[in-house]
Amino acid sequence: MQNNDKKERQYMALAPLASLAGIFINPLASTISPLILFFIFRNKRPQVGKVALQTADLAFSIQLWIVLTSLSLMLGISLDFVTAEDARHMMNLATSVILLIFVISLFFALYQAVIGKTCKHIISFRIAERVFNLIDKKKIQKDNT
Repeated sequence: MQNNDKKERQYMALAPLASLAGIFINPLASTISPLILFFIFRNKRPQVGKVALQTADLAFSIQLWIVLTSLSLMLGISLDFVTAEDARHMMNLATSVILLIFVISLFFALYQAVIGKTCKHIISFRIAERVFNLIDKKKIQKDNT
């Protein structure tokens, strides 16, 4: 049983590691790789699937935070609240801070996975988690009828 538990924790650590590697490969890879792990493990190892889905949610949320920041700065430029040069500097700073938070969150998720726990990320919108929970509930309702 203990060997199985160790293997489970190793699988749980795959998603944060894959997302961390995805940052350097392609921004979409940081979201897609944990999502692929979710589909592989969601039925066989639910805890691994949960960590993978939470990691995919975090990566997607980070991308949304960057897009929302960019859109708000573009709105500021169009309303003459900020100059384009200032907006560029603010976007560089905001992107750096958001990515730093992402990397720290991934290391925290990795640590939690190694000790066999899952974690919810404060900055995550939990979109995929909510969608898949709704799908699972509908599947259960359909199976019961």
